[in-house]
Amino acid sequence: MTKEWTEEEIKILRMYYRIKGSKYVSERVGRKRSIVMAKAAKLGIRYKGIRPWKEWEDRYLRRHYDDRKNTSIARTLKRSVSSILGRAKKLRLRGSPAPRWSEEEKNVLRNLYSDRKNSLEDIAKRINRSRDAIFMQAQVLQLKRPQKNHMWTKEEHQYLVEHHKTKSYKEIAQALGLTTIAVCHHAIRSGLQKRSPKRLWTEEEKEFIRNNYRIIPSREIAAKLGRSIDAIIGFVESLGVSAYRPRSWSEEEKV
Repeated sequence: MTKEWTEEEIKILRMYYRIKGSKYVSERVGRKRSIVMAKAAKLGIRYKGIRPWKEWEDRYLRRHYDDRKNTSIARTLKRSVSSILGRAKKLRLRGSPAPRWSEEEKNVLRNLYSDRKNSLEDIAKRINRSRDAIFMQAQVLQLKRPQKNHMWTKEEHQYLVEHHKTKSYKEIAQALGLTTIAVCHHAIRSGLQKRSPKRLWTEEEKEFIRNNYRIIPSREIAAKLGRSIDAIIGFVESLGVSAYRPRSWSEEEKV
């Protein structure tokens, strides 16, 4: 006999099933994935991780793949660009070939690419090409940008100081025309931390989880150890502890 779902469990199911799936919910509520999936189906809740393509979406993609940008199509269909590209490949669609590079464009690229003061975004705007197109054409022309022993200017350093907490290293690198590694290394040397150092798991915490994970809920373990529930669930597998915790039989069930 399956135990009745509590209001708290249903709340967790409604909150997380669509975005994180059955495995995550089963670990949160301590029920088997099959039971979680059956309950979600009964409540009409669907996992949004993989959304099936509909006929009208395929028709739209076939109609506009040649005359619209992938980003525009993705926006309209509320899908990622990678999803658009994957579906187009499956449908054997080919977009219009990119226009050939003129000698004038190549000369502009040669003049600007080697100077790191010119970010790839600025060069792309100047030539009216995408950032990826700039990078690929630079490889074709065997152009190089200095990456080693880069002397940071005051302006570059100040930009990093102002944005290291709000932007990723990749975004900062793109804005400055540097590599992500160069930005990361300079941030470390300058003592700029993007986030607090990762808190390591102690042997006492590991032992506590091994002894109690099948007995008490994840939220109680998290509160006891001062960690998040996601941290507990994510760490369990590395300890070789079963994610499924059998429920105790009620007096009614025993009878």
